[in-house]
Amino acid sequence: MNSVETTEYKVYSYRWIVLILFGFVALINQMIWITFAAIEPSAIAFYGMGPNAILMLSLVFMIVYIPMNIPAALAIDKFGLKWGTGIGVMLTGIFGILRAVSDQYHWVLIFQIGCAIGQPFLLNSFTKVSTNWFPEKEKALSTSLGTMFVLLGVLLGMLITPFLLIPAGDPTIMLYIYGGIALAFMVIYLIFVKDKPETPPNAYSDKTKVFETKGTWDLFKNKDFNILFILFLFGAGTFNAVSTGIAQLYNSIKISVVTGFTPDDLLGILGGVMIVGGIAGAITLSTLSDKYRKRKPFLITSAVAGAVCSLLFFFVEYFVKSFLPLYIIHCVIGFFFGFLLIAALPVGLTFAAEITHPLPEETSNGWLMWVGQIGGIALIGIIFGMKTDVFNFIIYAVILAIAAIFAFRMKDLDAYELK
Repeated sequence: MNSVETTEYKVYSYRWIVLILFGFVALINQMIWITFAAIEPSAIAFYGMGPNAILMLSLVFMIVYIPMNIPAALAIDKFGLKWGTGIGVMLTGIFGILRAVSDQYHWVLIFQIGCAIGQPFLLNSFTKVSTNWFPEKEKALSTSLGTMFVLLGVLLGMLITPFLLIPAGDPTIMLYIYGGIALAFMVIYLIFVKDKPETPPNAYSDKTKVFETKGTWDLFKNKDFNILFILFLFGAGTFNAVSTGIAQLYNSIKISVVTGFTPDDLLGILGGVMIVGGIAGAITLSTLSDKYRKRKPFLITSAVAGAVCSLLFFFVEYFVKSFLPLYIIHCVIGFFFGFLLIAALPVGLTFAAEITHPLPEETSNGWLMWVGQIGGIALIGIIFGMKTDVFNFIIYAVILAIAAIFAFRMKDLDAYELK
């Protein structure tokens, strides 16, 4: 591995190989998650099941995350980045291809659960990759790039999946394609990924960490981590709910008719625009956060912007006339919703690892991703339970506004910097 000398530590160019390989595996795992949400009508017809059964194929990823979070964090701590995360890589590859071998719903659900078990081993590793391989000035950026692959997986799953139903409505070929890609990534990852470089790249990596039950619960003695916990409950929960239940949000967003597109096409494009905005925001805001060594202002901005955009989604039609199609306006709002809200994910994960050091990064990472799944499940329940569509967006706005208030009470990174 080639290295570049820094003031105290060595930074290895191989870090980008590790990040890219990790990213590709996370990408296909997310494509597997969102597969059936993107083709709900066709999946209902093919498997002969109702909408709730098809929703369960996506929702199961959030449900399984809850009991698997701690085992995944323990495994990553015990076996290291390569083999701890490798458990999730192998589960994704093996069960990803098995999804294609049967056209029976119950088997597909079982194999989908296998892939879902692998998800926390991947998502809990974002900050582990950053701390093991990247210098201080690139930590939030590298976490954001890992997040970008996750978002890109959701985006590609939404946009590409409907076009792979060949013959029309049959998902078999699509499932084989995704499964084959998952197997290929599994082999490449296990061959080429290295756990860590010969010498540490930053002060956080150059410290001994031990996973202890007491230490884990000490997370929640840190006031700022508790605030981040609330931010992820509301913020990541909103993103997970919107992604998983996007078909159910159709009635909430008054999509205007656009010639040549079906309503499902338009909703898919709107979801894609949100994810594109999220990718752009994650990279941009994380880079700025690293440059200025600030986390708090970006988290506050994300929460406030998410609240404002949530209200605009529904109420914008009352303030615009005919100068722009309503659908175009929704896409613009959706872009900034993703750009500003989703960008908080890598900044928050990096900040959590920094303020809870020397606890292993995968521990704080895992608990925040865990509570985001809880929030997503709760908000999906709200989507189904509310009789009036407007309440969905009002609830999103209210909880994100509350998150912003909590964020104001945090200290910033300068209070935690290692000397």
